Amino acid sequence: MKVTAAWVFWLITSMVFLLSTRNPVYLLVSIILLLFLGARLAKGKNQPSWVTQNLRFLATMLILSTLINALFTHTGRTVLLTVPENLPLIGGDLTLESMVYGAVNGLVIGALYLLFNIFNLALSIKQITRLIPRAFHPIATMVTISLTFFPSIQQRTREIKEAQMIRGNPMKKVSDWLPIIVPLLVTSLENAILLSESITSRGFHTQTSSQKSNLALIGLILAVFTVFSGWVLRLYDYPLLLSVVLYVIGSALIISVFILSGKQTQVTHLHQEIWRGTDFLSTGLLSISLLLLLILLFTDNATSFAYSPYPVLKTPDLNLVGILLSLIPGIPLVFTTHD
Repeated sequence: MKVTAAWVFWLITSMVFLLSTRNPVYLLVSIILLLFLGARLAKGKNQPSWVTQNLRFLATMLILSTLINALFTHTGRTVLLTVPENLPLIGGDLTLESMVYGAVNGLVIGALYLLFNIFNLALSIKQITRLIPRAFHPIATMVTISLTFFPSIQQRTREIKEAQMIRGNPMKKVSDWLPIIVPLLVTSLENAILLSESITSRGFHTQTSSQKSNLALIGLILAVFTVFSGWVLRLYDYPLLLSVVLYVIGSALIISVFILSGKQTQVTHLHQEIWRGTDFLSTGLLSISLLLLLILLFTDNATSFAYSPYPVLKTPDLNLVGILLSLIPGIPLVFTTHD
């Protein structure tokens, strides 16, 4: 998988699955596959400690989620410990069921974190910012600058640190790090000035077609008002069909405004992404998985997805379809290779 759209579709499909299940077995299968996928991508990016760092985060989330839910949710029959009732909020029984439920929530949070972390590994900053519509090209530029700010600061810090160590600074105490601040501040200001002059010389600050901009603003206001009207009509028990029609009209107006505004911005892409066979296969497999998942959810046949340890702890239900769908986050493992 190389194409940005394929990775975005993978992200959406995996998010739908992870947010629709609380089955710990399915979540564990997905997390294990995400760790393998992340390790493969991190190896190509020369990040050997990626798995260790994310395992620490997962362990931290599991412990925190388990403790917080156990302290504030006193539900369940298997009592492990009793906190004095005179303690506000946390007073009561600490049960095994509440700890398990908190751990399941921690698995969901950890899986979502891994998902976005891998998405960031798979795509470059340029690919991510290209997802922003052309109507928001100034925002895309600012996001690009923001995303590259901290890596550049880290790189300059390492360079200044190495220079200080060559000059005999041991860099062991807090006071030894003070000589880094002034050079880092000066180089950051110099780079900021050079960047501002560069984007100004390229016409970034040029204002054009105020009339078209005003029309786009009016259209956007009308679209938002249409969607808001549909929501208000639902509050007063008007027919659902009327609200749906207003939602569709408002959404269509918003999309039209974005498309028309984007056409006013000329963007030249020096590198065009090419869809290969693996991209088509992975996207097709993800489409089938997403369709099957939505059918199960909307027909109330995803019973094994739901899991609750209350009131008494029990083993989660499993079926073959659920196990197969838990493999969705690992689909890029089949179609992603690194030299």
